[in-house]
Amino acid sequence: MATARYVTRRLLHMLPLVLGVLVATFLLLSLAPGDPARQVAGLRASDEQVEQVRARLGLDQSLVTQFGRYLHRLAHGDLGTTANGSVEVSEMITRNVVPTLWLITGGVVVSVLATIALSILASRRPGGVVDIGVRGFTVAGLTMPPFWFGIVLLIAVAAPTGWFPIGGWADTTTGRLRAIVLPALTLAVVMTPSLVRSLRASIIEVSGSDYVVAARSLGIEGWILDRRYIIRNAAPATFALLMSLVGSLLSAAVLVEATFGLPGLGQSMVQGAIARDFNVVQGLTLVFSLAVVVLNLVGDVMLASLDPRIDLR
Repeated sequence: MATARYVTRRLLHMLPLVLGVLVATFLLLSLAPGDPARQVAGLRASDEQVEQVRARLGLDQSLVTQFGRYLHRLAHGDLGTTANGSVEVSEMITRNVVPTLWLITGGVVVSVLATIALSILASRRPGGVVDIGVRGFTVAGLTMPPFWFGIVLLIAVAAPTGWFPIGGWADTTTGRLRAIVLPALTLAVVMTPSLVRSLRASIIEVSGSDYVVAARSLGIEGWILDRRYIIRNAAPATFALLMSLVGSLLSAAVLVEATFGLPGLGQSMVQGAIARDFNVVQGLTLVFSLAVVVLNLVGDVMLASLDPRIDLR
């Protein structure tokens, strides 16, 4: 019951936050230099054609009226069409969300597996050679731009071996798995360093606790000790950090998709911003905002289920 009240309260708090993000995005697009009507009509279009496009897009009205019309359509589930009127924005999002979901899922899986392995190895002997090497990796990872690492993978792995495509997306499951390996590795580099630092510190702290010492005195060692007593109690703090990295994860996904030519939501956002396509940018901003808020909410609820000391009220 307390969880239901907490979720309801968080969802209600979400509405003004998302509205504020939409207002900020709308104002930034409106203040950007250039004429979106001229951009849509084309450089060779006549002034009359530009004015027709401006009227069709509603750009001849005040900003308040334009935003009010957008909210009215949004309330009826209508995200509008692209600037050229050829595709519904909701249809475009539904189609392009697949590569993004593959990318984020792959990146999270790779990052979680690498985090657990590296954290356990580093915490065995704090200050040892392996620990120093892992901490060096985390420092390098925190300072490494994801697009640069992606370009290195393309040049050093994809091009000479031919095992992975240079870019693009496939229709088959096998082709998609091959296409997502290098982008997922690139995205994992964004998250793994921070997660390793968190989980390593938690494992070292938990390893010296009384219940772990008692478990060792009973002869419990190896993976059973790590899984049942150490990782299980060290994981909640790192899981909370993982949920807090959702925003940066979506931002990094935009760069990764552009680097590897994945036709996902990030790529659509970049193209929409370049074309000054208000409906596309506003629709994707809404999707990203809702994703961040909902995933953080899910993370808080899951964290409370993992750690009974947390009370959702």
